[in-house]
Amino acid sequence: MSTTGIGNLSTLIKRLEAATSRLEDIAIAQAGHAPVPSEAPAVAPVAETTREAPTTDALAVSAWDADVGPALAKFVEASAAIGTLVAEQAAEVQAAFGHTRDIVQTATVCKLPADGMASPAVAPLLQPLQGSIQRIVELREKNRGEKALFNHLSTVSEGIPALGWIAVEKTPAPYTADMKESAEFFANRVIKEHKDGDKKHVVWARSFTSLLDTLRAYVKAHHTTGLVWNASGQDLASYAKGGASDVPPPPPPPPAGIPPPPPAPPAAGAAPAAGGMDAVFGQINQGENITRSLRRVDASEMTHKNPTLRKDAPVVAEKPTALSAAPAAAPKKKPASKVLEGNKWTVENYVKEQIVIDQTELSHTINVFNCDECVIEVRGKVNAVSLVSCKKTSVLLNTLVSSLEITRCQSFTAQITGQTPTVLVDNTDGGQIYLSDDGLGTEVVTSKSSALNVSIPVVGVPGEYEELPLPEQLMHTFARKDRATVTTHVVQHAG
Repeated sequence: MSTTGIGNLSTLIKRLEAATSRLEDIAIAQAGHAPVPSEAPAVAPVAETTREAPTTDALAVSAWDADVGPALAKFVEASAAIGTLVAEQAAEVQAAFGHTRDIVQTATVCKLPADGMASPAVAPLLQPLQGSIQRIVELREKNRGEKALFNHLSTVSEGIPALGWIAVEKTPAPYTADMKESAEFFANRVIKEHKDGDKKHVVWARSFTSLLDTLRAYVKAHHTTGLVWNASGQDLASYAKGGASDVPPPPPPPPAGIPPPPPAPPAAGAAPAAGGMDAVFGQINQGENITRSLRRVDASEMTHKNPTLRKDAPVVAEKPTALSAAPAAAPKKKPASKVLEGNKWTVENYVKEQIVIDQTELSHTINVFNCDECVIEVRGKVNAVSLVSCKKTSVLLNTLVSSLEITRCQSFTAQITGQTPTVLVDNTDGGQIYLSDDGLGTEVVTSKSSALNVSIPVVGVPGEYEELPLPEQLMHTFARKDRATVTTHVVQHAG
């Protein structure tokens, strides 16, 4: 469609999550007070100083190579086994992890600037990582039509912002855990789709979630309250100017579109219109001579002089065909909106969007209406969530105090990573509910619904779920003693 580029850019900006938002804020902060470059000579002089690499890798770098490196290698290997877009995206993931390692290594020999992460010297250090994250997410957005691999691409694009822990202060490890949960939502889809088929997809999904688990453990152990810098190290700005940067230049802008072809020449046989309005008025001004071009009617063609013509049936003029009734106008789609009023969130009328609600409180209630093919993520602990009149919509939740309600929906998916007391499903056709180990005490109440399944984790197998279909057939028997009674039995599912 004609607005694909604009729509994808808008979606991309929304889905960079907290990581890239933070990185962009830092980049914007530099623009306001970046020094004006002086006129450079024609040939740059050779730098008098060069970077001095530490004689031994710092513990943080060594631990990265020992823990994160092998987990990354397994993911890249699993991606190569699938190939195509998955392997292409994995190459960008490998580059993003490489940029992160470069940042960690730089921090081991440099001290944090006085302005902190908002310093102009930090922005060039973070730019390559930001570019890799953007390209990973963009690859997913450009290939939404690849139904067979869209869950794979979404798994990575939802999880890769975990590398934004570099810019997160105080609690970077919990931040990476949140990104892992977002990725796991799509990874579970991959596992479910291929659990009885090609196992390399299952291995791939588990390798990526395992990589994020390894990253979280590394951050928790070595950067508990944020990226650790060398308090007695070099000045970051001087260190960056010490030698040629290993950071590759940003990719060139896409080539300009091909100019439109020149207008086609007029057809060879077409003659110019003669006369125009002058010819029209010339015809009108002929006066009595205007009738000279009329043909004289012969007597044999006159019905009053030729009786044989009166015997023929009169020619009936054809009636014009009735115009078909215009089709009824489609109902006008209401504008999409996400609004917080008091303690109540209202999300409605979105189509094929991914919505994140992260500014939540314990007293908040989230109501979702008329959404089609959307993924809605609610972060934090809230009171209740309800989906009404939604189609092919998925919701990812943490913990609910009250309940999750599904009403008049078609083909929903709900994953609860924490726990909720109750799930209510009413007048709904098709649904999948994923519970966590902490949520096995959840009560699921259904009415006037069909094709519902609940999946619970398999003990000892991370990422594997056992699917339990909910019965929708009931058998009733009747008896009469002192009064009439009815007994209802659930018809058990075979297998």
